Amino acid sequence: MKFLLTALLSISLLSPAFAFTVHTSYDANSDYALGDIVPSSDANVLFYQAKEALTGGSHSLTNTTQWMAWASSDIPNGGAAPSEAVPDSAPTEAAPSDIPSSDNLDTASRLVNISTRGYVGSGANQQLVGGFVLKGTPGGTKTILIKGVAQYMEGADGLTSSDLLDNPKLQLQDAFGKIVAINDDWKTAQDLSSVASSDQSTFATSYSATTLQGSAYDSYRNELNNHDGAAAMLITVPLLTSDEAANLFGNAAYAGYNLFTAVVSSSSGSAGIAQVAIEDLDRTGDYSSTAKLVNISTRGYVGSGANQELVGGFVLLGQAGMSKKLLAKGSAQYMLGADGLTSSDLLSNPQLKLQDIVGNAVARNDNWGTSGSLESGDTASVFSTSYDVSGLPGSSYDLYRNELDGHSNASAMLINLPMMTSDQAQSLAGNSAYAGYALYTAIVSGGGSATGVAQITVEDLDRE
Repeated sequence: MKFLLTALLSISLLSPAFAFTVHTSYDANSDYALGDIVPSSDANVLFYQAKEALTGGSHSLTNTTQWMAWASSDIPNGGAAPSEAVPDSAPTEAAPSDIPSSDNLDTASRLVNISTRGYVGSGANQQLVGGFVLKGTPGGTKTILIKGVAQYMEGADGLTSSDLLDNPKLQLQDAFGKIVAINDDWKTAQDLSSVASSDQSTFATSYSATTLQGSAYDSYRNELNNHDGAAAMLITVPLLTSDEAANLFGNAAYAGYNLFTAVVSSSSGSAGIAQVAIEDLDRTGDYSSTAKLVNISTRGYVGSGANQELVGGFVLLGQAGMSKKLLAKGSAQYMLGADGLTSSDLLSNPQLKLQDIVGNAVARNDNWGTSGSLESGDTASVFSTSYDVSGLPGSSYDLYRNELDGHSNASAMLINLPMMTSDQAQSLAGNSAYAGYALYTAIVSGGGSATGVAQITVEDLDRE
């Protein structure tokens, strides 16, 4: 199945959301899918990108509600490959005892883990789908650990074994929905012999199940140990060269990036709660010089029953006592038409809640253009903070609002999130060694009994 990828890699490489086509010419009588790209004859426009699904005979490049015009100023370095800015030194473990200031930003901090829990059903579009964007040295590689798990969550939030997916299977796809690797049981590596060659990615690669079982990965196997039916891949994936970026995405400026999708489904055909997780294994040293996760975006089904929210946890790593600026989004209706999704398939009014490591509320949002507030039943986090509503509609964030523009019911927070001081790490996580880390959870739910497919996205706004 094709995970939704956003229309185009941009200066920030937008949320992974839609598979798109780069066309060599424009025809007003042709159909175009959301995100499709056509060339421009206007010297001031590099190319046009469809902002919605378009039917032949009903669209024009001059219609700004149908097409986005991309100028050279919208593309990194005017189309040249982006440079890699590296900080002068690695972050220190300084541990101020006071509450971190949300204005004291560490632009070199990074996302090191995304782990989203959701319902996996047997129906169409009821897989758990996690997209992510990597950025690093053009032509380089990045080793990541991807997991599709369920049964280890027994007892959490009252979940029973029967609530959980009995046997998750995992598929890694590239930006065009082609298969990079597959796994059913994490202790056994699988090749792609069962996958048609036409469905295999140009980035298809093997991985070692034995390596993951070694002592070097003890701290990463919490969800896997004693659960042989869980799925996982310790895998090294490539970052685009200039030639690959130009050939695949139409612009060499995207060299050093790559987009992938992890899809969790049922191996047995049953239904239940599962989790998809992507781990960055570079946790020490000058971590800003290595490739990093810059966007994580998970699609799943939101139900009205207990534990049927879409729950995305993420981990930040940076300087203790400083903060990281992120954009968190809960969206749905912008996916209309993708993978055959209809309006009735999609959650009508996603609501977004952000929680800290112990489950206390940091912030809430219902409609992204209006600031939200904590509810009376919430326990406020020590990190509770306001967020910037007025800034998000501005031109500085044009490239980050693909899921939001035209969908006022979508939710979002442009927010500065603190990383733990030594004292807070000891108090909240039980170990001062976690100073510099921060663990947050984004939860997307529907109002009342509303159900449907939705998406959680977390964007790192520091891309250079």
